[in-house]
Amino acid sequence: MATKLEKMILNKNMICRKYTTPNRPHSHNLWELVFFEKGETGNIVNGVEYNSKSGDVFLIGPPHVHAIKFITTPHLHRDLYYSDEAVRAVCDCFSSDLYQKACSGEVLHFHMSANAFQTVLRQADKLESLSVIASTNNGITYDELKKISESLLHFVIGSYRMKMLTNTSASPKWMLDILLYLNSPENFTKSVNDIIAGTYYSHTTVAAAFRQYLGVTLSEYLINLRLDYAAELLIGTNKTALEICSAAGYDSFSYFIKQFKVKFGVTPHKYRSDSKKK
Repeated sequence: MATKLEKMILNKNMICRKYTTPNRPHSHNLWELVFFEKGETGNIVNGVEYNSKSGDVFLIGPPHVHAIKFITTPHLHRDLYYSDEAVRAVCDCFSSDLYQKACSGEVLHFHMSANAFQTVLRQADKLESLSVIASTNNGITYDELKKISESLLHFVIGSYRMKMLTNTSASPKWMLDILLYLNSPENFTKSVNDIIAGTYYSHTTVAAAFRQYLGVTLSEYLINLRLDYAAELLIGTNKTALEICSAAGYDSFSYFIKQFKVKFGVTPHKYRSDSKKK
């Protein structure tokens, strides 16, 4: 059941919106996930100006006063909006102090890799289209949109967390090597045992490292990669759901369907058909 705030987000079509104009200093009760797509921009948060370009991502919380000014044009940025409860839940998946960090004066921001950024934009395009359909009461529920939206937030915060790990000596190099290795579908579709066998470390050691530095198990990390990949194939190819199941590394079609519904709230068939609606 959607809360009052969630209904307001849906009714105002605020789940995902594109902007081509600057905005004045403001704050609000929602969390704002900002993707800069075109142009060079001054993103001003709490009086600090961040020079931003395509691929830059910011997570801006209710305490932060923020504004956008153009440095070059044309300009395009996209905002996704979240309740405080949703952001806290996703942050807690990765680190016990990540939410507090996001609430403090230290704004979460980073530059995404080109491939990761394109994945985010494809999901945002789908979310934007579906939110318009849902606002007309055309059979798509807020809960379905919420699952896709929070999945995207989870992907972004996970990417941020991994970026921070690669910029610090705190995490072991062998774990960073695993994360880089798992960037490819050829590798993240392998079994957990095969992946661990290539590290020369025990299952216990690898599992503990993933839990400590990413806040998830290796299996959970792989599931997210595989399902995001499956979602990309559903939108970007004509492969059947059964073919995509196999391509994403699943042996059981029924198990694939079950996990896909848990993550996205709909079956692969409905996910594809919804993406074609405008």
